Amino acid sequence: MIGTATPSNLVQPRLSLCRRTLRLRRCGFRTKRTPLFSIFPVISEVMSMRVSVLGVGAIGSVVAAALATTDVELHLHVRGERGAAQMLQGVAVSGHRTLNIAAARFLFSCEELPLDDGLLQGSDLVILACKSSDVPHLAQTATSFLKTGGVVLALCNGLGHVDALTRIHGPSSVLAASTTHGAYAEGEGVVWAGFGGVGFAAPPLGPDTKRLEAVVSIFEAAELNPWIHEDAATLIWEKVVLNLAINPIAALAGLNNGELLESGLFNACMMVYREAAQVAAMERVSLPDESAFERRLRTVLEQTADNTCSMLQDLKKGRKTEISALNQAVVALAEGHGLSVPINQMLASLIQACHP
Repeated sequence: MIGTATPSNLVQPRLSLCRRTLRLRRCGFRTKRTPLFSIFPVISEVMSMRVSVLGVGAIGSVVAAALATTDVELHLHVRGERGAAQMLQGVAVSGHRTLNIAAARFLFSCEELPLDDGLLQGSDLVILACKSSDVPHLAQTATSFLKTGGVVLALCNGLGHVDALTRIHGPSSVLAASTTHGAYAEGEGVVWAGFGGVGFAAPPLGPDTKRLEAVVSIFEAAELNPWIHEDAATLIWEKVVLNLAINPIAALAGLNNGELLESGLFNACMMVYREAAQVAAMERVSLPDESAFERRLRTVLEQTADNTCSMLQDLKKGRKTEISALNQAVVALAEGHGLSVPINQMLASLIQACHP
């Protein structure tokens, strides 16, 4: 039996208390957010957990390095040359926090090599931190690591990853989640360019309260600023509309996030949002109103001003972008409802023209 560990300062969400606060999120993108420490009491007993991170790119490195500062047993599933370097040198993060985590802190598996038997069905939590196009493959890979009764989540851009996980793992194991942390690769390391948070959906959908408490506890101990949303669909769409508005415009213009605060570009971002909000309404998703989104967008652009969005990074390196899970996905949903979203269609077409 493989020994595991977890932080001694675990916190336990009292969901009945936090629901009053969480309802405010539906009106204003966390403008009235209550810190978790004021809601969650400390758990006295230590829980034993192993966490697997599948996909250790920019956001994956931030999550892995932050979790490495806790006592959880941590497993990284890597691939390619970058993964080989991480197996030898560990994970290095600069920016918001400077974290240099030695390779010895982690258990490793590699996409190109057979899995060690000791890793099979041993993880209480599996985190996919990958491109949206990699979710189907890594969701299947996660079945090798996730133990019975474990939780799996994806910190990915776009729509559809919760459904992809659910088809493989079942609804009771899949925790809807999103992150607003910003990061990008630089040299052998990663720059944590913007401090955001990690949102999780509250029951009844997904894992039960006890398992949600354990996940939130770990992320709180790692100082990743977790918070809980009462509606899974709204949680995902709140992040998606930010990506819709920021990523393709920044990518096509070759700009860092903060440069989109210029009035003309900011207005273009808002036009993208207005189209997407119509589609969300037809999908019966309750998004914050336009003024709340405008405030949130401005805050995110300011907090991640120096960040190069992932879509711009992909175009610069000739990689496939996530446009199919973002603006193109909105176009497809709009067509199903008989709506026209010409700005999203144009952005999707231009990005696809840059990288077919």
